[in-house]
Amino acid sequence: MSTIKIIKVNATRSTNDKVKMLIKSKKINSGYLVSAKYQYGGRGQLSNRWYSSYGKNLICSLYYNFPKIPSNSPYAINYAVSLSVLKTIRKFTSNKVLIKWPNDILSGDKKISGILIENSIKSNKIYSTIIGTGININQMIFRNLPNATSIKHSSKKDISVDIVLSELVKNYTFYLPQIYNSKELSKEYHNNLYGLERCTFLLNGKTLRGKIIKVLENGQIQIKIDSLGIGEYSSGEIKIIV
Repeated sequence: MSTIKIIKVNATRSTNDKVKMLIKSKKINSGYLVSAKYQYGGRGQLSNRWYSSYGKNLICSLYYNFPKIPSNSPYAINYAVSLSVLKTIRKFTSNKVLIKWPNDILSGDKKISGILIENSIKSNKIYSTIIGTGININQMIFRNLPNATSIKHSSKKDISVDIVLSELVKNYTFYLPQIYNSKELSKEYHNNLYGLERCTFLLNGKTLRGKIIKVLENGQIQIKIDSLGIGEYSSGEIKIIV
């Protein structure tokens, strides 16, 4: 993987949208990452909002080309990205850090990071992707978000956002080229996945108990629910409650 090139901006509506604009104007190509001190329209998966205080957290998006990935098995990208973010956060906290399907990272059972991956597909192949990542670093107050946390909550000290970014870039450089070895990535991903023992789910308005069996390569999750047995669900159908 070639060196990731970083573009820093003060504020933008969203770093994913900023990357799209730069791609459209042909100002960047694969391997460019945009980092912002603040974004005023950040979003997560399924149109969820992402809130961040100015300059306190890492907000960035990476544009990257992935030739010859079948569009029906995109989750190898998610494996690599989730592991990159997980390893980055573990560098700076002693809390237990786990991946929460489909796109969050937990620290001490609270959300510390969110991921938004947008793939471009041509001829049934994923040829490029924009990887948006937010990591809570120095923010201490999360209004109306009782299940949010940050690195500072556990470390009790300020951490340089640039240092965390450098660590993330290092982990991207290590994990992203491995997407063609999805079996090994899947194994490591599942070894760090929340809910493999017991957890709570929200399905059709009902709170249910069960456990995750595995995350499939198409992005669906296979779960054994106590009252329903084994089933496969998309992220819009079921929610994991921490």
